[in-house]
Amino acid sequence: MGIQLGDVKTGAGRPFHSAELMLTRVVSVLLTLCFGAVFGAFADVSQVRVVGDGAPTRITIWTDAAEEAEAFVSNTAGVRRIIFPLRSNGYSAEGLGNGGVSVWSLNPGRLEFELDRPMSVARVLRLPPTGTETAYRVIIDLETVSDARFTSVARRDQRRLAKAEDAAAKAVEKDAVLLAGVTTGRKPAPRRTGTGHVVVIDAGHGGRDPGAIAITGGQEKDVTLKAALALRDLLEADGRYVVKLTRDTDVFVDHEDRVTKARNWNAELFISLHADAAGASSVSGASVYTISARGEGRIDREASRNNWIIPIEDGTPERLTGILADLVKRETKTRSAEFAELLLPELERAGPVLRNTHRNAGFYVLLAPDVPAVLLELGFLTNAADAKRLQSEKGLDASTRAIKKAIDTYFDRQELRVASQ
Repeated sequence: MGIQLGDVKTGAGRPFHSAELMLTRVVSVLLTLCFGAVFGAFADVSQVRVVGDGAPTRITIWTDAAEEAEAFVSNTAGVRRIIFPLRSNGYSAEGLGNGGVSVWSLNPGRLEFELDRPMSVARVLRLPPTGTETAYRVIIDLETVSDARFTSVARRDQRRLAKAEDAAAKAVEKDAVLLAGVTTGRKPAPRRTGTGHVVVIDAGHGGRDPGAIAITGGQEKDVTLKAALALRDLLEADGRYVVKLTRDTDVFVDHEDRVTKARNWNAELFISLHADAAGASSVSGASVYTISARGEGRIDREASRNNWIIPIEDGTPERLTGILADLVKRETKTRSAEFAELLLPELERAGPVLRNTHRNAGFYVLLAPDVPAVLLELGFLTNAADAKRLQSEKGLDASTRAIKKAIDTYFDRQELRVASQ
């Protein structure tokens, strides 16, 4: 793991870190996936392929995290199967097989391959990402065997699978007590600091970095700063929020410092404001970016380099710290996308938006492992109408009120989730 896991002591009256709030939610997910303590890391399956003729037949499974499970032969209720326990993301899928595998099905906790002939597992290979192959792979080679051999292997594997499942359940039961320390054994208050939700507004560019130049005159750094100050005033007038700005004057702030500030402030939401530029002056409209798959690949590296520590309670079993950190990163990505989807219709009411408005990119300000973040392009300064709108009091007010309304809805939903836990 590139992310360092620090010691966090909990106590009444102490502000919760953004990641700690997420842990209260992701721990419940962890405890429902009982295979995790024994069968490896939480993973999404992106592809399953079955090829061959039974001598051998090869199953290839693509996942976004390493899988350490074994493959088990099963013969329950007269149905022959190969069972591969894993930590999937709670969704289901199915497909046709080949070479002795009639169908396969993915369900939370396991992949099952139904067989039309007696087969056993010849070997299991686990391959990390290499070259152009960005996913982890598990390769299971099957060979056709006699009925007697299949029955013998199935009898042995069913005992092994039952034993492994029992060990997993006991481990999770034990870890539940320890995990209570991660979340302090209680539900956090909807508002972490007692004074409001912490929202960090990042005015893009600044100082020696002017950003885009407006077709009507002016610079992006000034547009974003004016928008950030206006949004801050709206949020602070509400009384529901604690608002922090990465800059409130015309200064340059390094990208890593913007993210570090947000984490140090225990941000619950990070919004980076920008104004776009295009080669064609006809292009106009707002757009919202969340982290891309390629950008996700940079998170661990930058977190390690900048000491962006995901707080995991001291004493949490080592086998769980990596799982919890992965779950926090997944929850961060989910919440970022959720806010982006809430923001889009509000922006559309305030002014034009780009086609395919919700986009993905690896922008540095989106790399915090535990702070939901979006980068908002308010419009195109190379378009006369957009530039005029963003440089007018009326147009800027419409945009910032749209953002504020999306923020309100986002935290309404977060508070409802906490209340229902």
